[in-house]
Amino acid sequence: MGKATQAQASRDRARDARLKAARERRLKLDPDQLARERRIDEASVDVEVAWEERARAEQAVTAAEASAADAVERLVAEKLAIKDIVKLTGLDTPTVRRLRQLGTDAAAGNDGEDDGDDAAEVPGVQVA
Repeated sequence: MGKATQAQASRDRARDARLKAARERRLKLDPDQLARERRIDEASVDVEVAWEERARAEQAVTAAEASAADAVERLVAEKLAIKDIVKLTGLDTPTVRRLRQLGTDAAAGNDGEDDGDDAAEVPGVQVA
């Protein structure tokens, strides 16, 4: 390490020390500022964690709906009418129809050919 590099490193350390001292003096003048900064940091992290939990929940809903759609299709395969499926499952008619459509769409997409549309796939979730 040359003398010029050493001198620059020394100046950088001195500047960092002065910045640290200035921050400490400022925080002593405004003690509420440190508490405010902590609250802001904690709230920011809480938002990130909640958003990650939301994404996991959306994946769980997608997986549950795919399972329900598969089960509805098995009931249809047993020649049950929609009104009978509604009575058996406790779901309403629009939900059963939506699940049937979801099952039909999934079956059409799983015909052994790759249609190139992977947008509906959720990573880590297998659709039966």
